[in-house]
Amino acid sequence: MKYDIAVLGSINMDVVVEAPKYPDYGDTLFCDSIAMTPGGKGANQAVTVARLGKKISLIGAVGKDNAGNQLLKNLQNQGVDITNVLEIDDKGSGTFVAIVDETGENTMVGTKGANDYITEEDVERALGNIESTILLLQMETSKESILAAMKIAKQRGMFVILDPAPAGGIFEEAFQYADLILPNQQETEKITGIKVTDEKTALEAAKKINGFGIQNVIVKMGAQGSLVYQNGESTLVDSIKVDAVDTVGAGDCYAGAIACEFLDSNDLVQAAKFASVAAGIKVSRTGGHDSIPTLNDMKVYS
Repeated sequence: MKYDIAVLGSINMDVVVEAPKYPDYGDTLFCDSIAMTPGGKGANQAVTVARLGKKISLIGAVGKDNAGNQLLKNLQNQGVDITNVLEIDDKGSGTFVAIVDETGENTMVGTKGANDYITEEDVERALGNIESTILLLQMETSKESILAAMKIAKQRGMFVILDPAPAGGIFEEAFQYADLILPNQQETEKITGIKVTDEKTALEAAKKINGFGIQNVIVKMGAQGSLVYQNGESTLVDSIKVDAVDTVGAGDCYAGAIACEFLDSNDLVQAAKFASVAAGIKVSRTGGHDSIPTLNDMKVYS
């Protein structure tokens, strides 16, 4: 079946804790609220693609549990094709706890659950049923699923976008199959050893990543914008100015928006501008998938 974009990635139930500050080690802290919301990097990216008007197929896995049922229903309601989402009998659905402080920054801990049990054969079967221009993926599923998807996509001439997140899941073997990589500051430092603090250090890091064989690099710097590096040239793209209240899922929204706009324009700088707007809208809102912008939301900033 034909799709605009295919996503391989995690599907999680997020427990989002809003707190006045991040607790000190050993502290007990009263929080402002606790909510369970559908998340996972793959699901967030897939929902972003759907809300921005593209036809999307998600390859992933949930457990055969109550959380898995809720996650699948939410994806369907958001317009994501879940034909290639597995339900794994003896594994629970991925679950993460995010603590969001008064600045909107989040710190997360969790388990990958079913996400870590997607096999090479599962990916081969799924991609055998998918015709797509772009493959978008992160590093929150099993290593074998990531490598299998990237290899197949390259063989079929798909444009492969790697969001190397979370930092703890990064492995260099995947880099050779990526056409574009989108690390944030933490991930960039993990990959290169370079601490990104400004445009100069972002460019230094982008050049080093390019040296690994990745042709196109976008280093994300949060409120400082993003640096696009391609063909030996760099462009700084500003972020939009908003009051950030919740950064959970912002990077995933950025990645999904990059894929959508690049599909239309074939222009990475334009795609980065579009994605900066999408991520800016996302961080200005609280909530889960319903806080991801739609095309109508984006038109306000065009």
